[in-house]
Amino acid sequence: MIASLVPLGILVLIIFAIAAGMEGKNTMKKSNVIRSLYFYMASAITLAIVVGSLVYLVNMGLKTWVFTKADTSTASRIGPPPTLVLDPNVVMPSDKVAPFGGELVCTDACTLTTVQKDAIASWKIEYQNWLDVNANPGSQRARDAVAALSFLIVAAPFYFIHFRTVQRDAKTAEDGDKGVIRPVYFYFVSLAALIMIVVAGGFLINLGLKTWVFPSAGQADIAAQKAYSAPVMTSAESGGVPSVVTCGEACGIDPDTIALAERWSGDYATWNKEISGTTDSTQRQAATAIPFVLVGIPLFWYHWTVVRREAKERKEQSTPAN
Repeated sequence: MIASLVPLGILVLIIFAIAAGMEGKNTMKKSNVIRSLYFYMASAITLAIVVGSLVYLVNMGLKTWVFTKADTSTASRIGPPPTLVLDPNVVMPSDKVAPFGGELVCTDACTLTTVQKDAIASWKIEYQNWLDVNANPGSQRARDAVAALSFLIVAAPFYFIHFRTVQRDAKTAEDGDKGVIRPVYFYFVSLAALIMIVVAGGFLINLGLKTWVFPSAGQADIAAQKAYSAPVMTSAESGGVPSVVTCGEACGIDPDTIALAERWSGDYATWNKEISGTTDSTQRQAATAIPFVLVGIPLFWYHWTVVRREAKERKEQSTPAN
């Protein structure tokens, strides 16, 4: 989220710097210009963080309680159980030593090298971590929600403090002397909110047309999604962990590790089956677009109403009475 705000911050800085330069030409109160520039920039940036957090939280709420098929499957979010990777470049010549291949090879007995022992030990740790995450599949979603809520809790008070200050200054300013920075701020936020509404609304209309008016267009998307969601087949099925089961006793691997490898085979088969399932693209697109509309409409309405009302007041004050 922070990285995505960098371009916005640069844009806001450029726009308000230009507005400050224009206002600086019209007044000798340089300190007032700098003060206004700070408060309006702070309001714009903190408002962007608040809006982004709200959009994300609404999106997660819709996926959790309304569009329950919009999110990717648990298998897709968590990923496959970790595979056992052995060095494929070195092969030991002796039949009594397990080779560095993608799988362990054994006859009556074999001896694991230090590298192979380390690889198996690392795999056990990774697999146990995977089991912990898989046991609580909602943990990732909960972490994302907490992160968005944290930004909202921090940014919202700073926004209200700074915005209340600029509103108070606007009320105490002389008639028609509210400066250039203020309308730039309100027009900028109004434009950003309008873009949110138009783009998200376009996606929703497109979705509605493909769902109810031109269903053949929606079928093409479903076909492409099914092709993308085909089962994932990797070399892990023919080597690595399965060979721990077949050669574990011959190679002197402890029973707990062998039992863990047997469990891995079942987990991998289950994951490969689940990953072939598809999500509902219609619900996913709706859950993505609706939050922008819900947040964008009141944002646009408030800022556009304020800036148009103040523009009308300035026009009336500048028009001489008959």
